[in-house]
Amino acid sequence: MSVSASPTSTEIQRELKRKSLHLPGLLAPFAFHYYPRVSTAVTAVVCALYYIAELRRLSEKPSLPVIGYLSERLTRSSHMDLAPIFLAVGLGISSHFLPLRAAFAGALLACLCDAFAAVIGMKFGVRRIFFLKKTYLGTFAFFVSAVVVLIPLLGPQGALITAMVASLIEALSIEGVDNLLLPILGGVVARYFL
Repeated sequence: MSVSASPTSTEIQRELKRKSLHLPGLLAPFAFHYYPRVSTAVTAVVCALYYIAELRRLSEKPSLPVIGYLSERLTRSSHMDLAPIFLAVGLGISSHFLPLRAAFAGALLACLCDAFAAVIGMKFGVRRIFFLKKTYLGTFAFFVSAVVVLIPLLGPQGALITAMVASLIEALSIEGVDNLLLPILGGVVARYFL
């Protein structure tokens, strides 16, 4: 087990800002449910603009308004950050193919619980999980928050099982892939408890 370096308050603030941008994703299942074509088009345009903004950031060209600004200020790395696109695609897929409540459960996992885990893991987590950037405490925070937010939707048993599966996905995913997998697989598991 490796011990993580203590992040600065600036790094924690930056992560809070990044994760706050995930919160509108909680509306995605409802938007896709009631306005599927418009939601798909808007998601595709935003993903394309974000991708262009990332390409411009990496080539050190002037940024696009708003999306480019966010890309420059909130990215975690010097390479292409696809996590926001993964989140949009994951929310879109789960919202298109799962019942509304199951898609909402997946959105809660990806947009709320993942943010809680990141902040707790960065601020208080000491021991890392194997070679990953995730900490045991962050994963535990994810699990607890998932159980709490899923009980009203799935009941205690459904919340526990869905939280366990989602916690494994969150803990073992690399480079933002959890943003793609949590809404889809978390929603698929949740569907069985609706």
